[in-house]
Amino acid sequence: MSFETTLPFLGGAPLGIFGAGHLGRAFARALLASGFPSDQLAICHRGSPETTQALAADGLSAQVASRETVTDRSRILFYLVRPQSYLALGDQEPPKESLRVSFLAGIPLAKLPGAASGAQWVRVMPSSPDTILGRNGIAAIYPAHPVVAEILSTLKLRLIPLAREEDFHAFTALGPCLPLALTLWESLGKPIDEPELAALGKRHGLPDYGAVITWAQEVRPRDFSDADQETYLRQAATPGGITEAIFNAIRAGVSLPDALKKGIERNRALAQS
Repeated sequence: MSFETTLPFLGGAPLGIFGAGHLGRAFARALLASGFPSDQLAICHRGSPETTQALAADGLSAQVASRETVTDRSRILFYLVRPQSYLALGDQEPPKESLRVSFLAGIPLAKLPGAASGAQWVRVMPSSPDTILGRNGIAAIYPAHPVVAEILSTLKLRLIPLAREEDFHAFTALGPCLPLALTLWESLGKPIDEPELAALGKRHGLPDYGAVITWAQEVRPRDFSDADQETYLRQAATPGGITEAIFNAIRAGVSLPDALKKGIERNRALAQS
């Protein structure tokens, strides 16, 4: 599968990535590795030296553009900032017939910049950057959109359409966060009860949750040294985020299902902030 629907939709305009953290850089690298035109990819960030160095290390310096270029010219905009910074895009008028894609955990579409004035938003929740780069990730999407679906499918993400936006609360904690939770849980010497997890997914109405558990078991790292595993887990836990809430609960000694519920609660809290 190629970008045969996406490129005509862009009509020569860029696909912009607003935010260049681990996830933003992973999407940029995956897009280029999948054949997306390098001259139609534009990335902006706050300008920190650390992010500039990380972009250079990932071979993405040529794609760095000004904030104005990304926001004013991009026909498709990937919004990849921390949930607490959900207003970072501001109230700039998007290009006509443009498409914005939010990857922000917990933040409902109605709260995003421009949503009230009719800007077209699609919400996506993907798994971690390493799964995106490994072409073995998953992603929930709402509402359905053919261009966004094509992009994600081209990156080999397994799509999970959600019937309601409300379902993102459970999916975020029980889907993308699950490999990380399992890794930490097992590192503490605790057994994984898959039927117990399946029952939790069923209670929250997630479609085909058994396949998600199988995926999580397949993609979670098993050959890391203790130091590498600690680095992997630390990088995954954004301060104030859903994964951090799950990790904190696990380390506090609660059961794995109860720790995952803490992630769902944190997602709901972000939506209400």
